[in-house]
Amino acid sequence: TMSLEHMENMDKKTVIGKKAAEFVHHGETIILDAGSTTTEMVDGLASKQNLKVMTNALNIVLRLGAIQGCTVFSSGGQFKPPTLSLSGEKAAEFFHDIYASKLFLATGGISFEAGLTYPGFNDLYVKKAMIKATSEVFLLADSSKIGRVSFASLGGLELIDYFITDNGIKTEDKKRFEDKGVKVIIAE
Repeated sequence: TMSLEHMENMDKKTVIGKKAAEFVHHGETIILDAGSTTTEMVDGLASKQNLKVMTNALNIVLRLGAIQGCTVFSSGGQFKPPTLSLSGEKAAEFFHDIYASKLFLATGGISFEAGLTYPGFNDLYVKKAMIKATSEVFLLADSSKIGRVSFASLGGLELIDYFITDNGIKTEDKKRFEDKGVKVIIAE
């Protein structure tokens, strides 16, 4: 049906996606991870000219592909219905030998102990390759994911440079991110 399964907290995700799009400039090459929050960036990217977007998300490919002046590249891989994404080692191979200025990364959960976590191992291959292919990593997640631990860990918070979230983040959690060198951006 080409609709995402994880649609809770959409009001927060919309604000986060809009804020994240502000960090994209005309002519940039970026990577957009699959997920409901990263999908919310698409409307904000429509006004950007000469944008190159690499993604593993089929819904993002279809939406951005309809925008004139936006060049979209898609990975292959195993189809994962909940996020309309392509995952696994084949999807990860697509991101080898490319370079993007920014990655907008999604997550299943964020823990100060377990790091960035996801529901399955196949997600990890792709996300590691995306991180390696870029110079700045923006994590996009609503504050309800802080303290949530999913099945597989990608690694610690040192993998990200920026965390864009909503104003529901606790002051002490914001400080913990900043103590780890992550700049927290609150979308309002």
